[in-house]
Amino acid sequence: MDHGQLQHQLKLLMEERGVSGNRVAAAVGVSPAVISGWLKDSYSGDAARIDELVSVFLEKEKEKSAIGDKKLAFVQTSGAKRIFEALRMCHIEGELGVVYADAGCGKTRAVKEYSKRYKDALLIEADLGFSAKILFKELHQRLGFDGKGNIHDMFEDCCQKLNDTGRLLIIDEAEHLPYRALELLRRLFDKAGIGVALVGMPRLVFNLRGRRGEFAQLYSRVGIACSVSGLKETDVEKLVHTALPGSNGIWENFYKASKQNARHLSQLIYRSKRIAEINNCKISAQVITRAAEMLLI
Repeated sequence: MDHGQLQHQLKLLMEERGVSGNRVAAAVGVSPAVISGWLKDSYSGDAARIDELVSVFLEKEKEKSAIGDKKLAFVQTSGAKRIFEALRMCHIEGELGVVYADAGCGKTRAVKEYSKRYKDALLIEADLGFSAKILFKELHQRLGFDGKGNIHDMFEDCCQKLNDTGRLLIIDEAEHLPYRALELLRRLFDKAGIGVALVGMPRLVFNLRGRRGEFAQLYSRVGIACSVSGLKETDVEKLVHTALPGSNGIWENFYKASKQNARHLSQLIYRSKRIAEINNCKISAQVITRAAEMLLI
C-alpha cells in the first residue's frame, strides 16, 4: 500500500474499532504527536519509516481480527450452573457464601457472567495487593462515593448505602484477602443484610477457618458452600461445538488434551485454530496434539 492507502486504512481501523491514536502510537513505538502529524500529512520527520511501521501494525491487526476473540463464548457448563445456583441463593436469601475450585475451572468467567446478567450484583476482583482499606476503597467508589477517608468511615458509608437493598457483593479471588478484610466483610454482611459471595481457590476455606480454628465467628456465618470440579465430557462437547460448529467428534480429542481444565481448553481451541489457519488445514487430532505441545499442560 502507498502512503495514502495506509492513512485511509489506519483511519478506518481507528473509527470502526475505536482504536485511539495513543494506542497506535504505543504499538508502533512513536509518540501520539507523530501519529497525529503523519495522519494529517504535517509530520516533518521520516514519513517513509512511519509508513513501514504503520503497515506492520495494520497487517498484525488484520491477522488478529481474522483469528477472533481468544475467549470462548460463555456456555452454561455443569460447573457454571452450580456457581450460578450458589450465587443466586446468596443473592435472594441474603446469605454469606463461599465458592471454591482449583485454578482454571471457570469460576471467574461464571461470576462475571452472573454480574453481567444481574445488574444489582457488585463484583470486585481482589489481588495480592488488597488490604482491608483497598477493598473498601474499591467498594466505596463502586457505590458512588469518592473512595476517600479512613476505613471506618468508608465502611459505614458502604453499610448505609447497601442496607436492605437486597444486592449481592461478589469478591473474586478472595483467597488473597487478609483476615481483617474478611472480618469487615462479615460485619458488612451482618449490618447491611445483603448477600456476600466469596469466590476463590480451595485455600480460601482454610483462610476462613484459621490455622487453629480461631476465626470461628467468621466461618460460622457461611450459609452456602459450593465446591466446583473440572469439566465433564458433556461440558467439553458443548464448548467445542459452540466454538467450532460442525467439528463433530473432534471434541473427544480436546477433552483428553485439556485434562478437564476450562482455561486449558480455551487455550487449546484458540491455538488449534491458529495452527490450522497458518497451515491452511482443518482442525484434526494431529493439530490438537501440536497445540497441546505448545502449552504448559
